[in-house]
Amino acid sequence: MIDSRRAIYLLMVIAVAIPVLLKFSFSPARMVSAERMFKVIQEAEVKPGEVAMVWLDFGPGTIAENQTQAEVVVEHLLRRRIPIILIAQYQQAEAFLKSIPRDIALKLEKEYPGEAWRYGDDWINVGYKPVANLFIQSLAATEDVSTLLAKDVNGSALTGFPKFAKIGGIEHIRLVAEVTGLQGVFDNIIQFFQKDGYRPLVVHGCTSITIPEAYIFLDSGQLNGLLEGISGAAWYSSLLKKEFPNRANDTTLVRNTAIGVAQVVILLLIVAGNIVSIVSRSRSVSRSRRKHA
Repeated sequence: MIDSRRAIYLLMVIAVAIPVLLKFSFSPARMVSAERMFKVIQEAEVKPGEVAMVWLDFGPGTIAENQTQAEVVVEHLLRRRIPIILIAQYQQAEAFLKSIPRDIALKLEKEYPGEAWRYGDDWINVGYKPVANLFIQSLAATEDVSTLLAKDVNGSALTGFPKFAKIGGIEHIRLVAEVTGLQGVFDNIIQFFQKDGYRPLVVHGCTSITIPEAYIFLDSGQLNGLLEGISGAAWYSSLLKKEFPNRANDTTLVRNTAIGVAQVVILLLIVAGNIVSIVSRSRSVSRSRRKHA
């Protein structure tokens, strides 16, 4: 006979698997911070020669939230044809720097036959940068970001990519996005990615557990938009669908639905557990009273 713990694990697996296998989703909850972020990227005025910089600082442990956030942000920037520098403070993120823009480019090319999104033109990957706090300070102080970065992750000189060959100072990095669930990583951007008279538009995707810290920067105006866990990514995905009706459905809404169903099951189990406990205690008291009557 299966024990109660294994029964609960099995029930949770079923609860998560049903939405994923059937590929159905519910409408996500409205997330105002995600709307702010969408508006920032949609309305950002990026002049020729200016770029966006996207920091992906997450590993396998937080892909359920951070990967979905990274995907919608990179997709939106690519749709707007804003050139992207992909970079990381976290070594385990290197694989995502390669796979996310590549997969999104393929998706967009299916949606828009005849158009192309190409590495070196729409985005470049400069890889993992150790000792990030010192590197970002150097980035803020340099007269030419391209010279400091020098090469992409493949060892190719940035001079070979016209849109990234001579960026200039960080005032030509119009927007900075940071997607992470790590402590202290986003702080490096807030503290050091600025210079006298200039601070870029900054948007952030964080895991659910770090949302309270992110609100501090959002309320102070240092942060211009926020994706709160997978819920924020799901609402952002729905905004992309509304703005671009021919957009293919992604997995973000399905993942968000699966997590929501799992949370409802957990709540029902808690309620059921308490009911069983109350009934059991009541019966025990009744038996004890009959015994001593």
